[in-house]
Amino acid sequence: MERLTRKHVNEDGLQLNFKVYLSKDVNANATADGSIRVYAGLMDMMNDQELLGVIGHEIGHVKHAHTMSAMRTAYMASAGRKAVAASSGTAAKLADSELGALGEKLFNSQFSQSQETESDDYGLAFMQKHKYNVKALESAFRKLASLSGKQGGLDQMLSSHPDPGSRADRMRDKTGGKK
Repeated sequence: MERLTRKHVNEDGLQLNFKVYLSKDVNANATADGSIRVYAGLMDMMNDQELLGVIGHEIGHVKHAHTMSAMRTAYMASAGRKAVAASSGTAAKLADSELGALGEKLFNSQFSQSQETESDDYGLAFMQKHKYNVKALESAFRKLASLSGKQGGLDQMLSSHPDPGSRADRMRDKTGGKK
């Protein structure tokens, strides 16, 4: 991992630190303080260029302060729902119901998906900036898509991440690839 990340510890005005979690999970994440963690399961699945694409995506989360934004949005959605539920009438009953909880989850999921798309775009720009293989982010998403079936309907709307197959198609289109 150090070989891949050493030139990116000071990336785009950010002080970053990278570590590997020795876990078979296929995952990576970033926190507001610039910590980027890649799980061994993801490293086993992807080649170096694909990992760099994922790392660029995670740097995008740090650069755009997504962790703080997500916490703020979740807090505001919850507070808004609780405020309506504390009032009286039909709106209060709706806000306090399972449907109100579903609405809050949907709001948070859609916000999270937009952050993922923004970080995908940052990851692609990162790959272009450093002259890495821009098709690697597409292939990384294709590998992630192979782990699970295509999401649709309510499952996709409530997911914190867009469908990886759709993300791969989007990266293909942004890099001038063909279907």
